[in-house]
Amino acid sequence: MEQRQSEESNPPRTTPSAAPAPDPRSRTTQEAETGSTSTSQAGNQQEVPARENRNGEPRSNDQRNGGQRNDRNRDGGPRDGGPRDGGPRDGRPPRDGGQNQRENRSQNNRPGREERPAEPESAGEPGAPPTDRPERSQRPNQPNQRPKNQRDGQQSNNQRPTENRQRDDAQPNRNRPANDNRNGQRESISNDPEPRLNNDLSGQVTENMGREDRLVIGISLGDYNGIGPEVILKALQYNRLQKICTPVIYGSMRILNRYRNLLNLKDWNLNGAQSIGQISHKLTNVITCWPDQNQDIQPGQVTADAGQAAFACLQRAVDDLKAGKLDALVTAPINKNNIQSEEFKFPGHTEYLAQEFGVQDNLMFLVSQSLRVGVVTGHVPLGRVRQNITRERIAQKLSLMMRSLKQDFGIEKPKIAVLGLNPHAGEEGLLGTEENDIIKPLIAEWRNKGQLVFGPYPADGFFGTRAYLKFDAVLAMYHDQGLIPFKAIAFEEGVNFTAGMSAVRTSPDHGTAYDIAGKDLADETSMLQAIYTAIDVARNRKEYLELEAGALK
Repeated sequence: MEQRQSEESNPPRTTPSAAPAPDPRSRTTQEAETGSTSTSQAGNQQEVPARENRNGEPRSNDQRNGGQRNDRNRDGGPRDGGPRDGGPRDGRPPRDGGQNQRENRSQNNRPGREERPAEPESAGEPGAPPTDRPERSQRPNQPNQRPKNQRDGQQSNNQRPTENRQRDDAQPNRNRPANDNRNGQRESISNDPEPRLNNDLSGQVTENMGREDRLVIGISLGDYNGIGPEVILKALQYNRLQKICTPVIYGSMRILNRYRNLLNLKDWNLNGAQSIGQISHKLTNVITCWPDQNQDIQPGQVTADAGQAAFACLQRAVDDLKAGKLDALVTAPINKNNIQSEEFKFPGHTEYLAQEFGVQDNLMFLVSQSLRVGVVTGHVPLGRVRQNITRERIAQKLSLMMRSLKQDFGIEKPKIAVLGLNPHAGEEGLLGTEENDIIKPLIAEWRNKGQLVFGPYPADGFFGTRAYLKFDAVLAMYHDQGLIPFKAIAFEEGVNFTAGMSAVRTSPDHGTAYDIAGKDLADETSMLQAIYTAIDVARNRKEYLELEAGALK
């Protein structure tokens, strides 16, 4: 059995938390805030104070920008490729590749967005150290550390030393999609240290937020021999989450304690509960979902016990979600093989949840700061993709995407790009007729109804020229057509969101990553993004439904 089973067959990269889009301010200003030196016109260099960590000591570039990447080849060796331009960008490798830097990807410089100018970013306190972060002891050198990744003969500059990893709570990677607000204006991603929610909901986040205002977010453990427990615990170390939600892990207190010891989190308290009625709104809660006295973790190993436990956690969490005891559910990665049983005969979480909630159809929707991608055929073998490309199916997915963009992401008038099925979108019938026979007439019908739907576009040129930056979402015809470019562009902060359900469910866009499980190398960014996205979507949807109900009165 292959050693890496994943939610989307990809392990996460062990990169540090992603930084926000490039700052349009002057280079001198940026250098002053990042602790580098600026040169005066007279040629004299002046020392600019470096940013300080929580202990008042200057933060080095290694502390800000270093890290490991969770990307390995299937043979277990490191994958070629380091930072995509050979160097870090404010603590995160830039997305543009090679020495030849592409144009600025900031919201203000998006092509085709002149009609929707971005709001100016709110600058926080760039030098302010975190104040509510639990101290973590220095870690010994990891014997299993991977060699630094290289690209085009260059040594990666973004490796994170495990012996002195600084996790800055003042700036966690929360690069969620920049959404259109209710007035049709494009929202920019804020750099402020407080958790930011879409549509000016951040004003509701206060130090004294009461329990009645906090969302209860369930988190299923997934396969405990993968990286699920590790990324969950690391993500929940960002204590500001406690100010906007109450986390409830559906798993095992004993298993999580083992991982706490492994990750040097012994002083961090968890609240054990038998049911949702016993949770504490001041702590991270753990509901043990199976009798695990005889089970032990075997990181990196595929075991039947781990599969059974993963299903028990998922089933218990879904039961509470259906009963309205949770505001949203975040699912950690499962192994699609060892979870199979008489009760679970599905290719993944999405199909299981569709059955549990009685949904005829839903949409696999991958979202990030700069890109949202939905797929028409989802988890369908490539040999059966063509027979599933029908006018009715594409129309249904477009409807789900359009409604989700409005109610879940607060976009008043969504603009959607549709990809073609064949190479070069059929080349006017020379390479296939599906575009002319199915896709183009459907798009014309939607345009006649006043909907902003465009295409079909050839997938390679569409992503190669970054035309996706002109749209709020992209509808791909099949799984790999959409997910390969999405993960190439936004793997670190990508989130898998299930649109079309009455409940809110998100997950990180990586899998179990057995090859790095238990080695303290996994990056929690995608899990953290999944939690923030669940909070945003739950609040946006509640607001939208309230407005919709008021309009009907």
